[in-house]
Formats: sequence, structure tokens, C-alpha cells
Amino acid sequence: MKRVLFYSSVKTKKMFSIQSYYRNDIQILRDLGFKVLLSNSVFDYMRFWKYDIGFFYFYRYSAVGALFSKLFRKKNVFTGGIDYLEPSFATPNQCRLQKIFFKICNVLSDANIIVSTTDYENIKKIYNGKIPRKCSISFHVIDWEKFKYTGESKQKVVTTIAWMVNRDNVYRKGVDKTIKAFSIFKKKFPEYRLIIAGPPGEGSKEVVALISQLNLEDAVEYRGTISEEEKVNLLKHSLIYSQLSIYEGFGIAAIEALAAGCILVHSGKGGLKDAVGNNGYVVNIGDENEIVEAYVKVASNILDLENIRNKGMKYAEDHFTYNKRFDDFRKIFDKIIV
Repeated sequence: MKRVLFYSSVKTKKMFSIQSYYRNDIQILRDLGFKVLLSNSVFDYMRFWKYDIGFFYFYRYSAVGALFSKLFRKKNVFTGGIDYLEPSFATPNQCRLQKIFFKICNVLSDANIIVSTTDYENIKKIYNGKIPRKCSISFHVIDWEKFKYTGESKQKVVTTIAWMVNRDNVYRKGVDKTIKAFSIFKKKFPEYRLIIAGPPGEGSKEVVALISQLNLEDAVEYRGTISEEEKVNLLKHSLIYSQLSIYEGFGIAAIEALAAGCILVHSGKGGLKDAVGNNGYVVNIGDENEIVEAYVKVASNILDLENIRNKGMKYAEDHFTYNKRFDDFRKIFDKIIV
């Protein structure tokens, strides 16, 4: 049995079970017959006798681990979103640094599994319009059967889920915009609540401070880290899911929300073009009134919500079920393992 050393620069290995994109890929690797070893330290790759293949999430810190792995003649596979290649989100210096790291990772890799068409196009720009032969697209997937909406009672709840360990992610994901828009929306629909979930950190401190600043403590709840079961239950009972990202590497929570029958209000930025398509309401995140109006249209019950919901569910089922990424992984690993 081949051993895959699965790496991401998470603070604790618990994150591998909390974040669904990690969890799904780990399960795919296991279902392909690999023994999966988890790591959050690049120095684990110096223990060459412990693994056969290096599997790396994201194209920055992983470069060091991939270098160790390649020195010991192991195969390397990279995946994950590449947010800092996107000039509409990242600063020029961040873009330049990410380009350097991607090029290094590409040299050290045997395959790059790209998770969005936006990332794919940004990579082409680095290489004068040509995509490296090691790169192929495979979208993240969800556990469709678990998230599938089956008629649960929808409550007057707006939900957003984001990684809030660091400050930047709160603003990239538009959590602040959701809170501000909700504060206006609530004046028209005082019975609604906003629920925010995601691992705590510097970002969540700013979220809590903004909630207090806008005097929304009675209407907005920050739940912190939630279990998979809690997330499924939350999404199945929420009417609106808000994803006002400046840029989105992919948007797996938005797909889960579609599957769970939420009506999405989103920016359509980055990976959301793939993850959500034209489902729900695409809004100009620079126009707070437009965001509020989208919430109002859903809450006013003047729309055919059942049709919107069914369309979104079908889109999620057609594009992001487990077997699709499983087949992509199988083909990629068949090519690199000799």
C-alpha cells in the first residue's frame, strides 16, 4: 500500500477533519487505496522512509516540504486555491510573491490539481498564455447525500461561513459586508437573524467587534467552529446564504448551501463562477443597497423560491458530487505512479 503524506500549514491537525475540502480529499485518497498520513510540518518530509508520495495543499509553504520530498525522489502532487494570483484581490507584491512560489512548486511537482477556472487562467498568464502540462482542473466536491435538502423547515435566518483565524480572510470573504448589509435589512425585517460560523482567531475578533459596534448582539450570533453535523443542520434550516467575497478561491461552503436549499446572495467572484454559476443573486458588493435589496426580495416571499432552490440543488448535484473528483484523482495518480 502506497503512503501519501498529506500536508497543509494548519495550526493543528484537527483542521483536517473540520475543513471539508481537506476531509473530502483525504477520503478520496483512502478510497483509491492509499494510506494517508497527516502533516502540518514541512520537516516531516525529511523522514523519507515514512511516505511514498507528497500531497500538498496550497502553493507557498508547501514548497519547502516538496523540496525535501523531491530530494528523496518522491512524487509530489499539489492542489488548493491560489488566491494571491488574482490581481483584483491581492496587492502587486502579493501577486509577484505568489507567482514565484507557484513557479517553484510547479518545478517540484508531478501534478497540479487546479480547483477553479479563475486560477487556471491566472496560471496561464504566468506562462505567456500556456498552461503547464502538469496542471489539470478538478473542482472540489461535497458530500451530496449529507447536504441534500429534503424539505426541512426554512427559518428566517441569513448564514455565512468563513475561516476567521486570520484578519484578511474576514474581508476577502466579505463577512464585514454581510454584517453591515444585514444591519440595514433587519430594520425592514426585524424577525431575521444572522448566524456566522468559522474557526476563531484575529479575524473573528474583528467580527465580534463590528457586531457590537452596530448594536446587533441580539440579532447576530457568532458560533465559532462548528461540527459537520451542525453545519448541515444550519444550512438546511437557513433561508439565505450570503457569500460577498472580494475574491473566492473556490467556494465550497456556497455549494453546500446550494445543496442544502439555501437561496444564495453572492459576488460571483473568482471560484464562485464555477461553484455557484448563475444561481441565486449575484450582487455588486460595492453597492450595499443592492445587497440589501437581494435579501429583501428573498424575504418578501414574492419570488418562486422553490424553483430557485431546485435549480441550485440540481447544479450542485450535477457538478460537485464525490465521484467526479475521485475519477480525476484516479487518472492523475495512474499517470504519475509507475
